[in-house]
Amino acid sequence: MQSLLEKAGFPGIEPDGDTIWARLSASGPEFRADPEGGAWILTLLWPVRLDPNTMARWNSQNPGAFLDLAGGETRLRMGAETTADLDIWAKAADDMVQTCLSFRRAQRARGEGM
Repeated sequence: MQSLLEKAGFPGIEPDGDTIWARLSASGPEFRADPEGGAWILTLLWPVRLDPNTMARWNSQNPGAFLDLAGGETRLRMGAETTADLDIWAKAADDMVQTCLSFRRAQRARGEGM
């Protein structure tokens, strides 16, 4: 997986035991890759608690990239085995971050800071 992440252009790749950490972009969030069977599970946490309707809508539109809650944060999980999977992951992860940001902005009172 480390060489696939490198080929796909993800920065900040750091192995830690069986887990591999990487970033979506140079200044972007960190995600993890964990071996599971013959594949890898990619996981990204975002510190926003999406509501069940938003997650259900996401999951129906993105069946390969599943959203749920873990430790009070929104968690994106997806299996990956190829560089094509990593392309899908990069888009799904970016879309997930944008979904979380939009959701949080919609919760704030008008004029309240981010």
